[in-house]
Amino acid sequence: MKYSLCLETVFENIDFYDRIPLAKELGLDAVEFWEPEKFDAKKIGKIAGQSGIPVVACCVYDTRNTTFNSEYGKIEKSLLKTIEIGKEFGCTSFIGLAGDVECKADSQKSILIENLKRAAELCEKNGVTLLLEALNSICDHKGYYLDSSYIGFEIIRAVNSPNVKLLYDMYHMQLMEGNLINNATKNINLIGHLHSAGVPGRHELQLGEVDYPRIIEAVEKTGYDGYFGFEYFPTYESEQSVKDVLSYVKGM
Repeated sequence: MKYSLCLETVFENIDFYDRIPLAKELGLDAVEFWEPEKFDAKKIGKIAGQSGIPVVACCVYDTRNTTFNSEYGKIEKSLLKTIEIGKEFGCTSFIGLAGDVECKADSQKSILIENLKRAAELCEKNGVTLLLEALNSICDHKGYYLDSSYIGFEIIRAVNSPNVKLLYDMYHMQLMEGNLINNATKNINLIGHLHSAGVPGRHELQLGEVDYPRIIEAVEKTGYDGYFGFEYFPTYESEQSVKDVLSYVKGM
């Protein structure tokens, strides 16, 4: 398995750009982050290149205001801007949100499918992948529409594009529905990226109720060749925390 680290949630006392080589030094295979509009894309690309660590994912430009239940013209502008920014640091996978519940559930699902089908054409032309993320609506994202991987997979199947996948976040889905191994392995062809954190609390993976090494073993058997992302908030010193998480998932 290849492991990626979300940079915003760790190393809070270290400059953002310095977190990139530090992640490499600690043994990560890749990095990712949330909001590309907040940072110097060229600088990220230069540092990542010099450090020998890829940037494998970031969010769609202005992602919280450009959810995929929005008017498509707005989505298209955001996607085009994201693709151009991503070129600066070699990133071709972008995380998008479904938005909060704004209408009857069946109507919102139809809107998402239609917008994603149009976005898929744009992604296919540019050789990038859009990752639609399911989140928990219990504590972290109350009111969020896509709080079920079951519905998420239905949407991805309906869009029917190799360039639109689900971001399967095991922290969020454990809170909502559990059944992580079955849901991930049986739908692995629909998953473009994995996220994780300890449940409950969203802290170190080894401090929660989820048996991540067992899950990783099952996912690896499917032939999944993507990344397993750590998106958690440390409860103690970040560098030691990241080392401990890596040792835990690798069974060291």
